[in-house]
Amino acid sequence: MSDASQTGRRAPSVAVIVVNYNSAAFIDAFCASLARLEYARWRLVVVDAGSADGSMETIERAFPGQPDGSSAIRPVREAARPAATYIRCGDNVGFAAGANIGIRDCLAAGDDFALFLNNDVTLTPGCLRALVDAADADAPAGARTIVVPKILYADDPRLISTHAGGFDWRLGVFRDTFAGQADGPATRRRRDGLATASFCCALVPAAAFRDAGLLDERFFMYYEETDFIRRAQGKGYRVRYEPSSVIYHLESGSSGGGWMTPFKQYYATRNRIYLVRKHARSRGAYAYFTAYFWATRVATAAKMIARRQWRLLRAMLLGALDYYRGRMGRTMQVRDL
Repeated sequence: MSDASQTGRRAPSVAVIVVNYNSAAFIDAFCASLARLEYARWRLVVVDAGSADGSMETIERAFPGQPDGSSAIRPVREAARPAATYIRCGDNVGFAAGANIGIRDCLAAGDDFALFLNNDVTLTPGCLRALVDAADADAPAGARTIVVPKILYADDPRLISTHAGGFDWRLGVFRDTFAGQADGPATRRRRDGLATASFCCALVPAAAFRDAGLLDERFFMYYEETDFIRRAQGKGYRVRYEPSSVIYHLESGSSGGGWMTPFKQYYATRNRIYLVRKHARSRGAYAYFTAYFWATRVATAAKMIARRQWRLLRAMLLGALDYYRGRMGRTMQVRDL
C-alpha cells in the first residue's frame, strides 16, 4: 500500500520521539515492533536520559544512524531502514525535558508530526498508519488533531492501559478514561473532544508546538501531557482516540514496574497540585480543589497504613511537601524512593 494520500500529496513525515532510560529489560521487543511498522515516512529520534544498562546501544544496533549525524528524512528506496538521530544527555533529564529535545529536532527537520512513544510498548504494524489517517493531515488549514491509539496491557491485552478521556479540573481527576477496564464496545469506537490522553503513544502535529509551546519541564514526568493538551486546545487543537490503532504497554517499565510505584506516586502527587494550580480559573477554584485533595489524601494515607505500604505513603507525603516547598523539576530518582 502506498503512503501517498488520497489527494495525491506526499504522505506526512513523522519523527518518532523516544526518551530512553535503562530499558534493557524490554527494549528488544520495542525495537522489533518498531521495525515492523507499515508506514514509510518516519524517522527515529532517541533521547537517552543517562542509561547505564546498554539499552541505548541496543537501539543503535537496531536502527543505525546516518553517518553525518543528520536528522533529515531519507527516501525509503535509499535505505532499508528509516534514519535515526541519537542524543545522549548524560543524565536522567526526565520525560518532559527529553521530549522537548526531540521536539526541537522535529521542528528543525521540518517534520509534519511528532509521535511520542514510551520504550516499554510494543506496536502493531499498522498502528502508525492508522494514527496518521485519523489526524486529518489533508485538512485545508493543516492537521489540528492530536491522535492517540488504543493502548492495552501487554500482560493482559483484554484490559485498557493508560488514560484517554476526560479530566475534571475542579478535582484534578481523570474521568471516563476506561483505564484498567475491559476492552469492549465502548473502547472500540472513535472518540473526539477528549480533555486529555497519555503521551505513552500520541501523534501530535508539529505545528502544535509552535502554537502552544513545548512541554513544561517543571513537571519532570507525569501530567505534562495534560498540561500541554490544555494549552494546545486553547489554540484550536483537539484530541481524538483512534481504536483501529493498537499498541501494548508494560505499565511503568522505566519507573520501577507495576501500576503504582513510589516514584510514580511522588511525581503524580506533586504534579497534580501544580497542574490544577497552573490552570485554576480563580483562587476559589483552587481552594475547592485543595480541600478535596487533602480530604482524599487523608483517606488514601489511612489505606496505605492499613496495608503497610510505607514507601508509597512516604512518596505521597514527600510529593505534596515538595510542591509547597517549590521543589519542581527533577527532585527524586527511582533509587531515592
